[in-house]
Amino acid sequence: MIVMGGIVGAGIFANPSEVAHRVHTPFLILGVWTLGGFIAMCGAFIWAELATRLPGTGGQYLYLREAYHPSVAFVYGWGLLLVTQTGGMAAVAVIFASYFRALTGALWSDSTIAAVVLLALTGINCLGARAGSNVQNVLMLLKIAVIAALVMLGVALGGGSLKYGPLLAQPVSFGLLKSIGAAMVPIAFAYGGWQTATFVAGEMRDARRDLSRGLLMGGSGRPRCNNDSGF
Repeated sequence: MIVMGGIVGAGIFANPSEVAHRVHTPFLILGVWTLGGFIAMCGAFIWAELATRLPGTGGQYLYLREAYHPSVAFVYGWGLLLVTQTGGMAAVAVIFASYFRALTGALWSDSTIAAVVLLALTGINCLGARAGSNVQNVLMLLKIAVIAALVMLGVALGGGSLKYGPLLAQPVSFGLLKSIGAAMVPIAFAYGGWQTATFVAGEMRDARRDLSRGLLMGGSGRPRCNNDSGF
């Protein structure tokens, strides 16, 4: 659930339109999303192997420290704190705030709502791994329900006949490759997040077994119940 929660976030609701603006045919849109999923699965396989070999707390920090040098891990850790992880959380929080205001009509600014949500979730996670995982599981189930509802409503209310258009919006060229590359940026953002599950390896009962399984099952979109989980 942590792996799937890291992947299925605000990006999947906000980025499909951005991808469609860059590649304009159904074939290309579905193709780049499939390519992004394949790349994410390759990363999940690699991280699963690393989690099996190094089942300690720290995730990428631990892997860089053991593979290269503590100084490399030190620089990565500060980059993660000041840019990567905080930037991703800020982006997701702002997207959440915009949807929250649209649905509730709240008069607060987006920045205020985002800050309150981040502080609240930080406080919950400070209570321990179990409190954080419980909230994570509930939110993940809600997101699955929303996506399932969108799919069913689309099938039920879509109407009209299926129209086949050209596979490519333009001839194969460097410009087309640039469009595909630009589309991969929001896709990478939407698929990203599965690697953060390695941060909690030290709080799992059997990280060597369960973390690698979780990365592969969550990355492939096939969640299963594991009664031996450490959460």
